[in-house]
Amino acid sequence: MVPINSEALLEKLRQWTGRKIFLHHEINPGGYFRNGKATLFDVHVKGNQAYRVYLELDQQKSIIQVDGLTHMMVSEELVVISSYDHVNRLARTLEISTSPFSI
Repeated sequence: MVPINSEALLEKLRQWTGRKIFLHHEINPGGYFRNGKATLFDVHVKGNQAYRVYLELDQQKSIIQVDGLTHMMVSEELVVISSYDHVNRLARTLEISTSPFSI
């Protein structure tokens, strides 16, 4: 994981605009949502040091927004955006993939 580079993150996610994506969203402690499937319509990344990622899905019929994100990992078929708490534990994460996540 590296600090978020908003331009690189936007560039990667915009490559998937119009495609089916799978989502995993986790908040610790609290809960998670896994293998949500939608078509990515648009993406927004706002902030400085702590970022808000806003995904418009299914032609603006649904959205997901996660804030306080600080780190990212980008690969060909997976984007992971996360943040950590004051003792370096995972606080929240948003994973976006072009294929389903394992259960």
